[in-house]
Amino acid sequence: MEPFYVNLPNNHVLKTLYLEHEIILKTLDEISDLNTKIQKIQDLESAIPLLSELHQLSTILTDSEPHHQREEEALFPVMIERGMGGPPTVMTMEHGPIRELKHSLKDISINYKNVSWDELKSAINKNSIGLCQMLSDHIQKENQMCYPMALQGIPEKHVWDEIKKKADKIGYCSFTPK
Repeated sequence: MEPFYVNLPNNHVLKTLYLEHEIILKTLDEISDLNTKIQKIQDLESAIPLLSELHQLSTILTDSEPHHQREEEALFPVMIERGMGGPPTVMTMEHGPIRELKHSLKDISINYKNVSWDELKSAINKNSIGLCQMLSDHIQKENQMCYPMALQGIPEKHVWDEIKKKADKIGYCSFTPK
């Protein structure tokens, strides 16, 4: 089945959000693979290059804040205004715990000096698994339910133009496709 966004113009708000999701999902896959490698390592010294890679990947995720802001401040209010309040309200509520996990994983990847290797591995494992599961489930709900609902419930081009103006004012992620 062809994704709903394929026929949207390249600068459409939903297409941009969807394309950002693809990059976020790829990053989550890389974090999951990296966590598997880290869990097999027996000492901190051997893991330092992987911790550096984990920091880089978790930074990509923390750089996704404008993505959430564009949803929360530009798209979701219009959906709620039009009677589609359930999904955007739930998605906004999920953003909080997701933000916490992203920042926690990033912090763990650089603040490990006074932690035992076993504690560090455990924290990386817990945060990686939790973040990958929660964020991938969240993205699936947005892609399969929330965004198609918005596209159907907001048929007017001028409304999308206004949402786009707000989105542009908020800004984009470091990894947003041009």
